[in-house]
Amino acid sequence: MTNVVDALQARVSSPKLCEPGPTRSHVETLLHCAVRAPDHGRLKPWRFVVVEGEGRNALGELFEKALLAKNPDASELKRDKTKSMPLRAPMVIVAIANVTTSHKVPVMEQIIATGVAVQNMQLAAVELGYGAIWRTGDMATSSVVRNHFSLEPEDQIVGFLYVGTPVGEARPPVAQDLESCVEYWG
Repeated sequence: MTNVVDALQARVSSPKLCEPGPTRSHVETLLHCAVRAPDHGRLKPWRFVVVEGEGRNALGELFEKALLAKNPDASELKRDKTKSMPLRAPMVIVAIANVTTSHKVPVMEQIIATGVAVQNMQLAAVELGYGAIWRTGDMATSSVVRNHFSLEPEDQIVGFLYVGTPVGEARPPVAQDLESCVEYWG
């Protein structure tokens, strides 16, 4: 990528990721990029949990526990699939918005700032030669998972950023017709 505009216009998710994952130095670069997200009020509403190595198995066990809390009769196949979710990449970064409700900055803006931090990490990962995919799903709202990360009722898991080496060629970005989503005033 030659510049930010090119990087943004070429951005795609990498659904299949393998080893190697980011080095410690690259992880720190991703996190430094994350915390450069716009942050009205300088609240630093984000918290990141970097999960790698055996930590991915522990996260998988947490996901299975969350599944069983919601569906005690889940099939063995569904349990195995859920438990293996964090193994889809060498690293998963859990992005959490720890919001401050007593501040003039709206909670929604604090959550969005955390989302922008995830986008910064995803773009930085690609620039460093990795692929990434931002996932949410049931685990982001599960009370079992939320409790594990000690979230307050207003806090949000904004996403799980899976990072690793992309498998195969990146699919081309799908262009969107701007007329379908843009309105000009003036």
